[in-house]
Amino acid sequence: MRLSHVLLCVAALLAVPVTSIRADELPPTQPVSSVRKSSPVYPLDALLKGKTGWAEVRFMVDYSGRAVMTCVASSSGPSFGHALLADVEANEFIPPRTNGKPTLTLTGERFIFEGEAQLDPGQKRVLAELRQAIPTITPAAELDKPLVATRQQAPVYPYALESDGLSGRAEIEFIVDRDGRAVFPRVVSATQEDFGWSAATAISHWKYQPPVKAGVKVDARAKVTVNFDHNKGTATW
Repeated sequence: MRLSHVLLCVAALLAVPVTSIRADELPPTQPVSSVRKSSPVYPLDALLKGKTGWAEVRFMVDYSGRAVMTCVASSSGPSFGHALLADVEANEFIPPRTNGKPTLTLTGERFIFEGEAQLDPGQKRVLAELRQAIPTITPAAELDKPLVATRQQAPVYPYALESDGLSGRAEIEFIVDRDGRAVFPRVVSATQEDFGWSAATAISHWKYQPPVKAGVKVDARAKVTVNFDHNKGTATW
């Protein structure tokens, strides 16, 4: 990210003119507890190539614990920044309290994408298959029965796009592994990049009944289109 973008972002967070902030005066962030551990989607193209990276996001935690005024402060690549920002917006935080009341808090989060080292054995197995010239992963249409979801949390409406009043859509491809976990979501297309990453982030937490073909559990390739409707403030699929 360009320094000018960082300054604009910080100025928005602090509600002060950008001209009043120098490059050496970026404000420090305060530690804030989150409801869950950070788990941003690993950009699949980078993972397949064994590429590692990092990203840092700055944001304000509002009175309800939502991350607002979010922005990527720095990253080793755009996709890493988008992935972490979407994960931050999907998380919940515990705002600090003053005299028993929650306070607005400027904070930040940094995440290191360590490559295959951060995957569990099941994910490593699927990744190894995806690296094959012709992966033996079953299309969802060829399963004994359609995929049945057991957990599908809705994507979070991206803060910037919600503020701008934008609606849109995102098409996400992902793998449902033999345990029914949705893994390695990939943005196929999106009207706005943030819609794609928000949808991928939610899907990475989805669960299904284990996919079966010819009576045997298999890994299955699925695809879903998520529609973001600003008028209703919802995401549906």
